[in-house]
Amino acid sequence: MSRYEDLCRSLQSARARFAGYRSECVLFAATLSRGFAEYASWPRELVTHEPVAGEGLGMPTAKIEDAMHLDQDGFWHFGLRLALEEPKGRDSILLRVRFKKLETRYIVSLFGFEDFEVAQPTADQLQPMYDSILNAVKRHYEYGLRLFLENGGRGLKIQVSRERLLEMWRGAGGAGG
Repeated sequence: MSRYEDLCRSLQSARARFAGYRSECVLFAATLSRGFAEYASWPRELVTHEPVAGEGLGMPTAKIEDAMHLDQDGFWHFGLRLALEEPKGRDSILLRVRFKKLETRYIVSLFGFEDFEVAQPTADQLQPMYDSILNAVKRHYEYGLRLFLENGGRGLKIQVSRERLLEMWRGAGGAGG
């Protein structure tokens, strides 16, 4: 076998290992989002995925793997869009999920600063992450306006902009802007 052929086999092997790694990561992301919907009793049609960078930014995807991208930081990134419906209307929050698989565990970052380590994507191991998401959404709605007015939203895990607050307020029957 020539050196060239040896390198071609190395490339082929590397591609196969990457395909396996990507498949494991797609399964992890799907398990995480599906498990969250079940844990929170969130209607599945109100939990969607979307890319957070590159092509299709902000557009929901039919398959989670279409929303995922591997960034230069070595983490997979995808958006988890959580929609809520109540009598006066609908709202949604985009969570940016970033994770990577190491040999013995997954490292997951939510909200840009909260890291979780998970050995396997089981309900028990993912529950602290689910609780963190639910608490952040609740805090976003309960204290978002006050924290935004007091200090520009610092203290919220899910950031809120002036435009977003006005949009939520108008949906609640407010007026003006």
